[in-house]
Amino acid sequence: MNKFYIQIFFFLLSVSIYVNNKTLATETAPEENPKTKSTNNYSTPEEIYKQNKHLLCTNSNEIINASKLMNEAVTHLENHIKDKDSYEFCKWNPIDNTTFYRKKHEGKTIVQRINFQYFHSNKYNEIINMLWDPALANDFNNGDVERKIARVYNTNLVMIQQRYKDSRVGREKYFYALAAKFDISKDKTIIVMTSANINDGYPSKKEYKNKIIENANLFKTQINSEDDIRNKKLKKTFANIVGYIIEKKGICIDITYLESIDGHTSKYQKLIVENALNKFFHYRKYKLCKFLEP
Repeated sequence: MNKFYIQIFFFLLSVSIYVNNKTLATETAPEENPKTKSTNNYSTPEEIYKQNKHLLCTNSNEIINASKLMNEAVTHLENHIKDKDSYEFCKWNPIDNTTFYRKKHEGKTIVQRINFQYFHSNKYNEIINMLWDPALANDFNNGDVERKIARVYNTNLVMIQQRYKDSRVGREKYFYALAAKFDISKDKTIIVMTSANINDGYPSKKEYKNKIIENANLFKTQINSEDDIRNKKLKKTFANIVGYIIEKKGICIDITYLESIDGHTSKYQKLIVENALNKFFHYRKYKLCKFLEP
């Protein structure tokens, strides 16, 4: 997608989930604890919450509806990743141990799936935290990416704004989206993001709709955006669904990335993520794990 890549994930806050019903738990604000202070090159979920708790949503109905939407979004993500019949096989690189698939949802909306393995399973928790830290978004994406939290529903669920440029001369773009992280087990995490019906003051007669998750269009809210958005200096885009399934398997971490963003397609997401992780952990590139098809 012209040098723009979503890292999903992303970034943000810790989510607890019951495996049987996948209910996104509504939690109280975490107590401030000096032990949560990170000495790493990323912020912990507790630190991120503390930095953004002034953005806490107080509308109980909006919190409930946001939680329902993201529980539906994680089901959509799993279904699109598990689908083995609709995708066209695009590429398998045995050296980088990467598989790349593409399909058109309902014949027109592009959905991409990329699967790869990272060798160092002992870094599982650190990887999750780094992918959630919005301050590191530019490290995990090719190009100029700026991500910030726009609203906090609870420690498990947020709204983000992402700005990016496809090229040095291209017009800057942006989108708003809800984002959540589901801790399925100690060895499996799902990260998901989807754009909803968010009125940000962008002056356009065009109707922006989620083409993957229809109920996302029923989630309505307003956000106070910046002047450059309200003056149409940026181009508005829409993230239909984006996310990761991250699972520890033996000595490897199996990572599957799914993406459907209007007007964008990724090509080198695996390479971007692996190189960034190796840089943070001061690793050289190791021989990757045995291929595991998603």
